[in-house]
Amino acid sequence: MEKHRLTESRYRTILRRQLTPTFGPGYEPSIKACREEAPAKSSPATVWSDLLQREIHTLSEPERYVLAVLLYCPWLVDLQEQRMLPNVPAAHPLEGHPLAGPMELKRFRGTLAVAADLHHMHFHPVVTWTTEGKEKRETPGCWIGDFLVFLKDAQGLYCVNFNVKQSRGEFTVPAVGVTVKTNMRRATVRETGRHEVEKQVYAEVGIRTVEVAADELPSILVANLRWAQSWQRRKHGLSTAQQQIVLDALNDGLDRYESALDVMNGVEVSHGIDLYRQKIVLAHGVMARKVRLDLFECHFFIDKPMLPEQQDVLKVFADWFRRPT
Repeated sequence: MEKHRLTESRYRTILRRQLTPTFGPGYEPSIKACREEAPAKSSPATVWSDLLQREIHTLSEPERYVLAVLLYCPWLVDLQEQRMLPNVPAAHPLEGHPLAGPMELKRFRGTLAVAADLHHMHFHPVVTWTTEGKEKRETPGCWIGDFLVFLKDAQGLYCVNFNVKQSRGEFTVPAVGVTVKTNMRRATVRETGRHEVEKQVYAEVGIRTVEVAADELPSILVANLRWAQSWQRRKHGLSTAQQQIVLDALNDGLDRYESALDVMNGVEVSHGIDLYRQKIVLAHGVMARKVRLDLFECHFFIDKPMLPEQQDVLKVFADWFRRPT
């Protein structure tokens, strides 16, 4: 989504957090999902990730829709939200990642150089500074992306950049920051140019950009994934053997189209594992792909018959996660 204008103080904060962004639990996004930082008309919220051991900061419902699918991917090893696009030459995002190992990595040229090549310099963000002599000076600012994901396959680590909008048309015609006085022709050119720069900046270092329209995602899938993810911070405290008892029972019940509630009641009687802990195991099992429920056709309810998986999320969204060719 398009971020709010940068003030001098906000830009200093972004540079402090993003000039050398860290990985995992220590990562700080350019904009946090709080009232003091989020754009006025945004919908900020955080989503806990057990993998990252931190809250992920989102600024819109479309971002949370996309994040639901991203967090389901078993190849995901890291994620950086609200990441600054460097305006000057900078290191590749994988530089220094603890799982990267020895790799030949290209460096960013920066958005200033790319925007100049694409004749979009007149739309590049600027920041107005106040000097000690109270003079106003303008210097280049930065654009901020949505999600940069770090994935691992047999060949090693690679990144994919995700640009998120509510609808496909918003990649051309902006919906945020538009009023009746907006010159829509100019706004459309600016919006298109901004996305061209972002894609090119990442393409030059071997990173694909995937443009996602949230309204094209299956709403039932998103709802089911968000239900499972909402349990990720809860701990069941069960041993590995006890977890396996619950998972085996759930998968047996899944084959017989039983409800999860009936299965869990049986396990509570036979093994003394309370219902609450079993619910946590179920949600964690769905996210770990150990319980392969149908996620596309119907909303999951604990007291309704469980339906086996008909479509694999990873196959449906395979293009999102593929390594660049």
